[in-house]
Amino acid sequence: MISPPGRAGIPRPPPTPGGAVEEPPNELDVLTRLPLCAEAALTLLGDPITPTPRFFIRNHFPAPRLELASWRLVIDGEVERPVSLSYEDLVRLPRREGIALLECAGNSRSGVNPPTEGVRWSNGAVGAARWAGVPLASVLERAGVKPGAKEVVFEGADRGREPDVPEELQYAMSISIEKARDGDTLLADRMNGAPLSVNHGFPVRAIVPDWYGMASVKWVTKLTVIDHAFQGYFRTRPYVYIHEGDSVGGTKTPVTVQRVKSLITWPGEGQPIRPGRHTIRGVAWSGGGPISRVELSVGRLDPATEPDQWRPTRLTGDPALHSWTPWEYEIELARPGYYVFRVRATDAHGNTQPVLSPWNFRGVGINSVHQLPVVVEGEPLR
Repeated sequence: MISPPGRAGIPRPPPTPGGAVEEPPNELDVLTRLPLCAEAALTLLGDPITPTPRFFIRNHFPAPRLELASWRLVIDGEVERPVSLSYEDLVRLPRREGIALLECAGNSRSGVNPPTEGVRWSNGAVGAARWAGVPLASVLERAGVKPGAKEVVFEGADRGREPDVPEELQYAMSISIEKARDGDTLLADRMNGAPLSVNHGFPVRAIVPDWYGMASVKWVTKLTVIDHAFQGYFRTRPYVYIHEGDSVGGTKTPVTVQRVKSLITWPGEGQPIRPGRHTIRGVAWSGGGPISRVELSVGRLDPATEPDQWRPTRLTGDPALHSWTPWEYEIELARPGYYVFRVRATDAHGNTQPVLSPWNFRGVGINSVHQLPVVVEGEPLR
């Protein structure tokens, strides 16, 4: 839960990072180096707050090197008073902090068949961190948003090229004006109690709770309020749902709110376990509301086995707003053999994970039931 606004605890400006390229933590599996994309193994996730070294990194272009002394945040467009804020100006505004989960829109893409476009994420491009910063609504209020405003465009300082686009691009993404005015949408400068690292958006990034991570733009330098739907490259091409049969030139549904999802964090993939009593653990979340239940199915790869049955798990924390809810299930696996664990979550509005998420060309918003093969090895229990 995001805490109320306040002026106490205003941080000192962090030191400007040095000139060397920031290497990813050893705990992450690197998928691409330039731009840097790295994720965590699921066995490293599941804590209420994901330690920063285990928090996934998704960059579209090389990380920019920004200096605090020259950094500015410009607010323009459909506003009464265009504003330019220094870092010192920004951190003097009333602040909020709280836990919010970010998930890359392409998380779980590697399991989609047929293969789709994009970085081949497994399931570890997700994490819940404690963020602190200034509510975006406070900054917009200083500028005075005009009545016809529809969206706010975040523009990052990172630049680069995309296939089939002749000109250099700057990363930019929009959110609705309603989401921008949500008091939990932040311009954050701290993560898990420390200044943002370069790879996580130093000095300031957006945090848009309940939306996929593409909206939480890093290295933010500009906010533009617009009276129409943003038509930038990333909003209209990579982060849209393109289904089989859609026309090439037709309007596509943009990726926005996180779909309900759950994952098994223990045991790990390919990790043999011995016969006995075990606690299966995992996490569940939804941008559509708190988690109301998580169910587990345990099937044995044996033709004589009865069909799978969904069994209720125990939620080990209060249903979380903007974050994930841990769950666990105690089971006795008496006989060695090959099993498949499957998990599905349902949120407070009745949204339930599908067995198979509808296929789309970009492989975004994948929330299929997580399936984990498990081998039980050793002497059976007597």
